[in-house]
Amino acid sequence: MTNFFIKKIIRFIFLKNEVLGCCSVQPFFIALSATRNSNYPQFNKLRVVPKDDSETTNAFLSQSLVLSKDRTLNTDGKTTFNIMKDRITVVDEKIDYSKNGHRLYWLNTIVGDIKNNIIGIYHGVRKTDLPLFFGEQEYRFNHRNTGKQMMDKVAKYISKSYPMTRKQITNALNAAFPIFAQ
Repeated sequence: MTNFFIKKIIRFIFLKNEVLGCCSVQPFFIALSATRNSNYPQFNKLRVVPKDDSETTNAFLSQSLVLSKDRTLNTDGKTTFNIMKDRITVVDEKIDYSKNGHRLYWLNTIVGDIKNNIIGIYHGVRKTDLPLFFGEQEYRFNHRNTGKQMMDKVAKYISKSYPMTRKQITNALNAAFPIFAQ
């Protein structure tokens, strides 16, 4: 049994815009999973949202979460998640953010950490690099308790992977560019 805490963040991310020389915004999804006994998150998923509509919401939830009626999807009162009510239990009442232990406390804490990384450490992220940045943040969070086994995991991943050339990386980023160039 799992609780999911999900939020669609709109107009939040500080992005470098090389044409304008300043910043722009990009909506994204963040989903956290926790056991029913604890709201402390175990894993997260971060995805860039090219469009803010119910189709995109449905696609993200279907691809990123294991949906069943015995699981709970906690949201912040947005009606866009109601399309999933037939596949998962949705709790979408309005949150009082002034209270210290509200349902989305950990989600907001992690989003704040991500924002601080973008602004403080990276000094902004280009829109085309955002999927890579989110992948890194997701990996760091999901593997934060690995400890001494980290090198064993790295060795396993390296043995199963093959090197990518600069051209392959550039082609992958260029293929994703039209989605995020809007």
